[in-house]
Amino acid sequence: MILTIAGFDPSSGAGITADLKTFAAHQCYGLAVISALTVQNTQGVKAVHPVEPSLLRDCLRSVAADGQIRVIKIGMLANAGIAKVVSEFLDSHAELPCVLDPVLRSSSGLPLIDESGFQFLRDRLLSQVSLVTPNLSEAEALTGSKVEGVEDMKEAARKIIDIGAHAVVVTGGHLEKPVDVYGHSGGVETFTGERFKPDNTHGAGCTFSSGIAAHLALGRQLVDAIMLAKAYVAESIKKAYPIGPGRVPLNHFYRMQETPRSTDFAGPHTEAGA
Repeated sequence: MILTIAGFDPSSGAGITADLKTFAAHQCYGLAVISALTVQNTQGVKAVHPVEPSLLRDCLRSVAADGQIRVIKIGMLANAGIAKVVSEFLDSHAELPCVLDPVLRSSSGLPLIDESGFQFLRDRLLSQVSLVTPNLSEAEALTGSKVEGVEDMKEAARKIIDIGAHAVVVTGGHLEKPVDVYGHSGGVETFTGERFKPDNTHGAGCTFSSGIAAHLALGRQLVDAIMLAKAYVAESIKKAYPIGPGRVPLNHFYRMQETPRSTDFAGPHTEAGA
């Protein structure tokens, strides 16, 4: 089982629901503890309503009591109170691999964590997780340096390791040629990819970090988990279809649509994407 701690997106493109869909697509069972409710659709985030830290703590204790969590994934934290509860939980489960997607701001520009929460994330949580997966703007915030190209991404990865992270992937999906930079104690590596359907990326960061968590839960090494998650996100973007007039969420279950259906059951037929 994989535990995700993240915000709820009613359009189900990002956050908790994207995480759960990703886990399910990899044949993993997902547990979910919500850090915040958001008012949003494909056109953007309108408001954020964090849960009470005490409720978050109770939910975490409840799911942990079943004792079968193999990996933790962390997304939006909203504020310092929530971040501190999550830090306490990680202290109590330090043996578990953890992937942190340092969500700072929505694509429409709304802050998704307050300033004190961000400072706590940078100064404390980075050192508690196995891997952090910032995009370009998040890497800029974490390092205080401009991050615009591959060389900047490599330098940012080094700085984030110096800050305290064990490993980092700086994602460059918005570059002309998508490149991700993987930084670890031994140096930096780059992974390149194709660029297609740039509007089909709602929830791409959530899905990438959750894909890594799923492969870790399946027993794969970190570098293999990163490469496999990158391939999954690319295909989910390629096979995505619009559900509204705004940004298009990934198609997390594209593999189900590619699997031939049995001819033994003559049930109703639905076109893929309907």
